[in-house]
Amino acid sequence: MKVSIIIPCFNNAALVAETLTSVKNQSASNWECVLVDDGSTDGSLAVAHSFAKEESRFTVLSRPAYLPKGANSCRNFGVSKSTGTHLVFLDADDLLSENCIEVRCHSYQEEDLKIFSTAHFQHSIAQSSPFVSSLNLNLDAARYRDMFLGYWIPWHGSSGLWKREFYEQIGGFDERLMRFQDVDLHVRALSVTGVQFSIDYSAGFTSYYRKSAYHTQVNLEKRRFILDQGIQYLEKLDGFLTAGDLRKTSGLMIYLMFRFEEVFTDKDLAVINRMFVGSSHKAKPEGGLQLLMRVYSKVLTKPSRLRKYLSFAVYKVFSKQNREKLNH
Repeated sequence: MKVSIIIPCFNNAALVAETLTSVKNQSASNWECVLVDDGSTDGSLAVAHSFAKEESRFTVLSRPAYLPKGANSCRNFGVSKSTGTHLVFLDADDLLSENCIEVRCHSYQEEDLKIFSTAHFQHSIAQSSPFVSSLNLNLDAARYRDMFLGYWIPWHGSSGLWKREFYEQIGGFDERLMRFQDVDLHVRALSVTGVQFSIDYSAGFTSYYRKSAYHTQVNLEKRRFILDQGIQYLEKLDGFLTAGDLRKTSGLMIYLMFRFEEVFTDKDLAVINRMFVGSSHKAKPEGGLQLLMRVYSKVLTKPSRLRKYLSFAVYKVFSKQNREKLNH
């Protein structure tokens, strides 16, 4: 086995050295790291090139101009230029444990996708905690796929060890999506008939997701952008899901209505309504979503504090019920 670690990077000069150091310090030697820069202007490329000069297993590339801007293009381009039999995806501000590649290769048993434990942290991995607590590790691929559909994310994008040929078979990351790309990738992967899949958390955390200020600070413009991405992803799902599976996306729709209530418009509501009432699928939304659709269309038709509180309450109740149902 040879593992290609694929890293997209855009203006992460302050943190990318720490990320690349965590790769360089791997206890195993059967890896290469391909970093693809997305047009950084802050010195990220210089930091990456300094690692490549010291260690031949690092390759630093720039996204070609003919590819669309975005992390997904960088990931797919990085894979195309890599030579590994297996893939690990890492963001330019996240970290690998020192024994990550060793643990993952030792545990691997010819799966298309194998999942390992990830922690999240803000400042130091000494204060890290599980990305998801109390996850049932003994469910089948279809159940985990339903978690992604319902927007209860069971693991992080850096958690997987992908068989390269399987990743290429499912088409890699969707370069049209700037958000919800991990959800989309895992839904497609776990929908493949006969997918070879397993989870192994026995060795503890093998990757660390950094909850940076970029992820936590959201202004109205960014909310609108993320909501547009969510609506775009829902419309993609509407194109191929069955009625039963479409209904399972209710959690994602409730999340969008709560999280981005300040910028949620009648046009957005019409898209969700069309997926059910006006859809040939004839799917019925789950109860919490039915309530919010009714309130948003007939009672609280404009953003308000009351609508925010209501959508938050519905989101919390539905999320708790959905987690319990899916994780059983």
